[in-house]
Amino acid sequence: MIYAAIDIGSNSIHHVVVEVDQKHDFRVLARDKEVVRLGRSVARDGKLSASAIKRAVDCLKRYRLRAEHYGAVDLIAVATSAVREASNRNDFLVRASGDAGVNVEILSGIEEARLIALAASARYEQNNKSNRRKNRRLLVIDIGGGSTELAIVQNGEPIVLISFKLGAVRLTERFINSDPPSEKQLRRLRAEMREILSPRAQEIIDVGFDDCYGTSGTINALGGMLIRRHLTDLKGRSQSPDPLLKFEEFQQLNRELEVMSLDQRAGVPGLNQTRAEIIIAGGQLLEAIMEIMKVERLSICDWALREGILISRLMRHEGLVSTDAANLEQDPSLRGALALAQHYHADLKHAHRVAYLSQQMFDALAPLHMLGGEHRRLLSAAAILHDVGYLVSHTGHHKHSAYLIHHGEMAGFMASEVAIIANIARYHRSSMPKPKHPYFASLSEEDKSVVRKLAAILRITDALDRDHQGNVRSLSCEILDDKVKLTAVCAKEGDASLWRVEERSDLFTEVFQRKVELKKTMNAE
Repeated sequence: MIYAAIDIGSNSIHHVVVEVDQKHDFRVLARDKEVVRLGRSVARDGKLSASAIKRAVDCLKRYRLRAEHYGAVDLIAVATSAVREASNRNDFLVRASGDAGVNVEILSGIEEARLIALAASARYEQNNKSNRRKNRRLLVIDIGGGSTELAIVQNGEPIVLISFKLGAVRLTERFINSDPPSEKQLRRLRAEMREILSPRAQEIIDVGFDDCYGTSGTINALGGMLIRRHLTDLKGRSQSPDPLLKFEEFQQLNRELEVMSLDQRAGVPGLNQTRAEIIIAGGQLLEAIMEIMKVERLSICDWALREGILISRLMRHEGLVSTDAANLEQDPSLRGALALAQHYHADLKHAHRVAYLSQQMFDALAPLHMLGGEHRRLLSAAAILHDVGYLVSHTGHHKHSAYLIHHGEMAGFMASEVAIIANIARYHRSSMPKPKHPYFASLSEEDKSVVRKLAAILRITDALDRDHQGNVRSLSCEILDDKVKLTAVCAKEGDASLWRVEERSDLFTEVFQRKVELKKTMNAE
């Protein structure tokens, strides 16, 4: 099978086409990048310029045609910091879809960090198959044009995910306005970076790491310069797929670059003209991260966000993700939802119970709702998070849940998926979805239909555990012409779930044109 991915960054748009074999190993068929500088105007005035949008859309069209030429069965396109922060991002998304034929998903900073970590971790395992590095912790540093992502991964699982609004393009636009920069500009730049990085440094240091990978354009360019410069010195370690580079080497390189003009920087072996414009800020940022986080050396990793996108898609669609409803923690795609629920002090036992019952009901009602596995996952996340609004207030907690989900950074989900999850949680009780509700109104007609179907299920499964006692152990459904019969297996008699389900079945009846009839049986155990 052939897949393609597009990473729309603040500086460049990257494209990769891969063939995936039965073992889920990649073989790269085509790889390309184009510098479009989407982030430059965003850093200046908060919006994407018309010229940058045109460059990006033209590039996307070329990449789509290339993917079609190779026969890609799926093209996944994501956008990061520049589009994420632009006030006119919707204009770009419409142009990308209408003019280029590419549907673009916007990643949150945390989801970006997760996908990068996923790719770097997979590459780390590939490069160290014979070294028995199990249980070692890998720090991943990715410096983009508009943001920087840090992650600590162990055995493929993220332990720490952090996203900073620090990037090579953003910092260049804000702090460097002469060529070469003045010492005053560099002092202001360094002070800004330290102020933003330092509060999270102790978290990285306390968790600890054994090895470090640096990914993406800025770090690859800096590493490339050092490798080219010290090729003779590096011959002894050139057999390694990830030559180690020391903090002192980057530090010395920065001292040289910061006094060079643009033309001089562009003449440095291993650095091209477009990267030379932003390399000073990027180099200063890497030095600050390594110093503050106490990173003595790092290895250059050639896998980054686009590979992470492909790995994540394969995990979801090729059966590599657990769907065992009884063990939600074992499903990597739901860990972000579980972490957010824990962060907001939700009742996790209730969240697990409702998610489990929701999955059972979703599976049994497949002939009615006609939705797929991705929607099952969104329902599960909404079930996990539906009560997080209690952190704000018991009154109107469903509305607060929607707000917290919408604005909380949740790993494992695209922005459009988060919007659906927030809406499902919004309608798990009380009012029905209405066009006047802002979050609901912002959805496409297709997504509105999904929300109505999944919220109808969640209203019932939440009612079955309204007292948070876990009395309903499992659920089965029988679909009839005029009703759906639910059979709830209970641990004990005497709860009030029967009338609660009747009270909460209004949306279900409206959406599926069937009444709900509940029958309770006792657990045989």
